[in-house]
Amino acid sequence: MTNAKPRLLSRLLAAGGLAAALAAAPAVAKENVLTVGNPFAPLSLDPALSGNGRAGTWLFPTYEPLVRTLADGSLEPALATSWEMSDDLQVLTVTLREGVTFSNGEAVDAAAVKKSIDYFVGRSGPFAANLAKLTGVEVVSDHGLTMTFSEPTPVAMKLFDHNWNAGWIICPAGVDNPETLLTKSCGAGPYVLDADASVSGKSYTYLPNPSYYNAEARHWDRIKVSVFLDQNSGVQALRANQLNVLISDPMTAHMNRSILGDRIRLIHSPVQWAGLVLMDRAGDINPALGDVRVRRALNMGIDRNLVAQAMFGDLAYGTAQLQVKGFDGYQEGNEAVYPFDVDAAKALLAEAGFADGLTVKAGYVSNTLNNALFQAYADQLSQIGVTLEPEIYQGIGASLQARKERKIETLLFNTNSGVPNLAMVQTLSPNGSLNPYASSDPELSALIAAASRLTGEEARQAWDAVYAKVVELAWFLPVIGVDAAYLATSNVEVPEIGQSIVIDITKIRPRS
Repeated sequence: MTNAKPRLLSRLLAAGGLAAALAAAPAVAKENVLTVGNPFAPLSLDPALSGNGRAGTWLFPTYEPLVRTLADGSLEPALATSWEMSDDLQVLTVTLREGVTFSNGEAVDAAAVKKSIDYFVGRSGPFAANLAKLTGVEVVSDHGLTMTFSEPTPVAMKLFDHNWNAGWIICPAGVDNPETLLTKSCGAGPYVLDADASVSGKSYTYLPNPSYYNAEARHWDRIKVSVFLDQNSGVQALRANQLNVLISDPMTAHMNRSILGDRIRLIHSPVQWAGLVLMDRAGDINPALGDVRVRRALNMGIDRNLVAQAMFGDLAYGTAQLQVKGFDGYQEGNEAVYPFDVDAAKALLAEAGFADGLTVKAGYVSNTLNNALFQAYADQLSQIGVTLEPEIYQGIGASLQARKERKIETLLFNTNSGVPNLAMVQTLSPNGSLNPYASSDPELSALIAAASRLTGEEARQAWDAVYAKVVELAWFLPVIGVDAAYLATSNVEVPEIGQSIVIDITKIRPRS
């Protein structure tokens, strides 16, 4: 006991000396790290082969587009500083930003941009169809080029934004050695992929690109994006401060609203439709789908508003249209074409020779949202005697392969609405990724051709006619118009979604 006080005093003195030493040492700056969860594993890290939108988020840090689409629909200059469309809407002239280099030191000039775009077209990836009308790219100066289209393309510049992949400009060395793009980045974006700190198919880490032309717009010392196929695990990671942002879905957001608290907020905007793409419209695999009466019966066999309310609350509404509210082509009157009517649907099936019902196969990528949607659609269609049979894919690649091989009857899918000239390419074009059987209709083709040549109010009216015809043909079974949903912690500022369709994660910044 007699030595207790001296020992305590010596410990306090030692602690004081340590504190003084620490106070004298230089402060270590805290690393700013953005952590993001994504329900989509990357289809590829090669921009020409990648998914787009939320499924293409993996590209956002490393590649710089020609332009970015903002929430209000306007285009923000990126690698391109100015652009102009010819009077006939077929020649796009683009001026590039000077003094920009790729992460490997190569110059971002007109020759490099042409090479990247030509590569994108030649790779025949999922979104190459967007440039089907592009007949050539010509270098006119060191930082100037023209793009010529076979038909009027009034929104051509939007093809090269951050959502449609062709705008992710790849360095010449990457184009010459495309196999390197699968494991390394070679763009002009604000970050570079840190391959050593990344785990293929699971998590990807990005470090600052020292040669990025706009360093002031870079907000993070490091970005880490991880795959969360199970959205519930993503929410738990968000609540445990393991994530700043979760790229989510409206079902997860709706179901978890009560537990998010004040620290986590929901960012959402109506940009998508979800339902079934009735792909086998000629009845090659399932003859029943070749009969428009069957396709119309399917459209009348789902209580859309019930599904929307039960699964998504106020983050969705029932719709029979590909263009959701707020986008050109949406018309309130189209919602009355296929009312929920079990008796009328059964009568149509009987008229088509299926009074005893039928079985339809629906392919889908297995994830939290799709699994729930399949069950909801199957339960609804059973009321009219239709059995929906699942064909489950373990990734987007498997889904694309089934479409390529034409081994699919219908696809459970959700995708974005948008500017009609672009939104229709994947869904309605004979070479679109959601039209693997190259379905066409003479009247629809004529309506699309006419609408594509117009601008302003004339264009809006023409696209209304296009999408009314799509409803009539019953090529699709849209069920809900649904919000894109992101969950974010209160310590980050996240841009609004709106017409940009998807959030560019490099625009997320720390909240001061």
